[in-house]
Amino acid sequence: MRIAGMREDDDGSCLYLVEGEGPSGERLLFLYDENGGDVRPAERGEAESLFSEGILERCSLPAEEVFFPDELEDVERMLLSAAKEEEK
Repeated sequence: MRIAGMREDDDGSCLYLVEGEGPSGERLLFLYDENGGDVRPAERGEAESLFSEGILERCSLPAEEVFFPDELEDVERMLLSAAKEEEK
């Protein structure tokens, strides 16, 4: 998993664009809101729009360098859960 974009609010909470790999090896994009703990799928066009509007800043960081180990496990679990829901 990689962090492809992020935005930090005034309280220090971040919105992350997370790039991961689905169960079948497909590339998946998700928005993870650290403040609410919400994860939802994002389309490539939506991600590009968030960058062009200045809502997110581009970056390329390994998720392991950004999240604490327990948070990383939670995000991975949420991504897999959201990917399965999207497949349905």
